[in-house]
Amino acid sequence: MTGSALRPGFLATVGRSEAPSAAPREATLTAHGAVELALWGRPVLHDRSGDRRTLVISRLMRRTDGTVASDEVVESMSADPAALQDLLPPFGAVQARAGAVRFTADWMGFEHLFLFERPGQAMASTSALLIGRLAEAPFDHAGVAVQSQLGWQLGSMTILEGVRKLPPGHSGTMSEDGIAIDSADGGTHRSVASDAVAEAAGILRRSLNSLLDDHPDAVLQLTGGMDSRLLLSAIHPARRRGLHAMTLDVPGAGDVAIARALAERFGMVHDVHGLADVADLTPEEAWHACRAEATVLDGMSDPVALAAQRIAERAFTQGVRISGLGGEVARGFYYVGRVRDRPYERRDAARLASWRMFVNEAVEPGLLTEDFARWARERAIDEVYAALRDGGDEWFRATDDLYLRHRMQRWAGATDIAVSDLRVVINPMLDPAFLRIVSRVHPRDKADAKFLARLQMDLDPELGRLPLDGRPAPATFARPTAWSGAANAYRSGRRFASKASQRLRRGNRPPAGGEVLAAKVVEHWRAHPGLLDSLAHAPFLSQAWLSSVLEGERDPRPSAVALLTNLAVAGERVR
Repeated sequence: MTGSALRPGFLATVGRSEAPSAAPREATLTAHGAVELALWGRPVLHDRSGDRRTLVISRLMRRTDGTVASDEVVESMSADPAALQDLLPPFGAVQARAGAVRFTADWMGFEHLFLFERPGQAMASTSALLIGRLAEAPFDHAGVAVQSQLGWQLGSMTILEGVRKLPPGHSGTMSEDGIAIDSADGGTHRSVASDAVAEAAGILRRSLNSLLDDHPDAVLQLTGGMDSRLLLSAIHPARRRGLHAMTLDVPGAGDVAIARALAERFGMVHDVHGLADVADLTPEEAWHACRAEATVLDGMSDPVALAAQRIAERAFTQGVRISGLGGEVARGFYYVGRVRDRPYERRDAARLASWRMFVNEAVEPGLLTEDFARWARERAIDEVYAALRDGGDEWFRATDDLYLRHRMQRWAGATDIAVSDLRVVINPMLDPAFLRIVSRVHPRDKADAKFLARLQMDLDPELGRLPLDGRPAPATFARPTAWSGAANAYRSGRRFASKASQRLRRGNRPPAGGEVLAAKVVEHWRAHPGLLDSLAHAPFLSQAWLSSVLEGERDPRPSAVALLTNLAVAGERVR
């Protein structure tokens, strides 16, 4: 199974009479004053009077304490979308009423909505590629520059000129006057107790208890790491027996052994599968799989990685999936060195980007023209620095914000909504109240997983004393001694040295199954070179390098195959 051509959603237009016909054939078309609206993929909710038509884009309508009723969504969209800002991401909705269409996304920006506006014309949609085709938008060079280095986007950027993503925590209204954007960032702010660990633990317990009440067959994504361990710990021991869990067996990772031991310990129903199916694909099937994922990702994340994951997922039960996404922010994912309050400059952003961000995702030398490659790297650093500045003047808090408000929405969010045709992904640690607690914890108390380890010991000390994959037990991090502090520093140093070695080799780490899948895609390109015709005149690509790939003289890395797939799909849509 591959991704669908367009995920469920909408297209709203002003001043473009042929636009609705470009929507999927199953779409329902209506006019609201000057606004033409196409809706597809979900049942439309009507109010009692029938004056309002509301489409909930996501399959998830949930707060910490349970499912949100459809009537509440309809009324909140009409009165104040900010009332929906405490829903778990991803969440998005669009509502048509007299003379206007209103749309909103969740507070994290996981639900991707895109906008385009120029004199006499405006468009909003769940599909950037659809807008790009209708607007005949060329590639945005700054967006291509960022994606060529990061593998994903920052802020509201896209790879299409003039097409921008709706910012997190915002809503928009389209009328004959165009698009008006309002900040809906507010919602219900819960008080934070003086004991952050106790309150965070309470949120996770309530969330998991309510979730299993509503979805007793939900599947826990269980790994050997700390985040899924926390979620398991938040589930009462009596409810762990019979709990469904799954683990993806990735070569070189130690997740399976630890996850299997936990499953046996508590009597869970554990499902383990590997990536073997990737090797069984024909080159044509590999290309169609990656092309489909590039479409649902709007060309703005890694379609090779997602295709490999989706193929491996065929063997797993779908439905509702419990994910540990969000723990990265609570442990300072981008922290390096001694954690203390300090200011920062662009050179700090350049160092972070070079050592922690570009090294895994940047395309290989030669794919971009020499001049564009130099400019792309500097432009990407500029954009990283600008994103950091949005997070404030203190370095470590700014890096937290960079991960939470940029990487999470443009990478994790894009992937979550891309697989929504298969499963509902629920991330309890993306609860607004939980992350507000995390944001108030000082970086030095998050560093080296100290806060998360203390949270683990509050939730379940027994599980906290069991080792993690490649790391000691969380209990070691909760109350560090001089020796454990030195050991943490040593492990951090080894990770830093590994990044340095990787950077010096000018190599990057492919996604699980990515090398096999990318090689098959390239084999198909070589048999059908016309598939990349839309890139023949892209001024930022080295045509000599591209020719050498198609002629079999060089084998590109998975990161290069991912970018070229995205550009090829976007190029088809915007020609």
